[in-house]
Amino acid sequence: MRPINVTAAEQPEIHATVRRERPAIHRSVIKMAKRMRGLSDVSQKHAIAELTATWILAIYPDSLELALALSGKMREQTDIYLTESKKKPAVSH
Repeated sequence: MRPINVTAAEQPEIHATVRRERPAIHRSVIKMAKRMRGLSDVSQKHAIAELTATWILAIYPDSLELALALSGKMREQTDIYLTESKKKPAVSH
């Protein structure tokens, strides 16, 4: 099983992977969002939670402790993404 915490040495590689794959990530998100268009907001939330739980359980099928730890890390990442999305861009002169 892969560890939940990332070492400082692993962070640059992870950031590079995400930066490189960001366009594909965005396209995947748009496709998934379109598929949920006809669902109510409550059903959309449920679908996202179910998708996330299914993905986490595929990674850690035998460890509820690790599955819950990954779920927590994903919540932290979501909070970071939301915070960053609300920051005002720097004004260039």
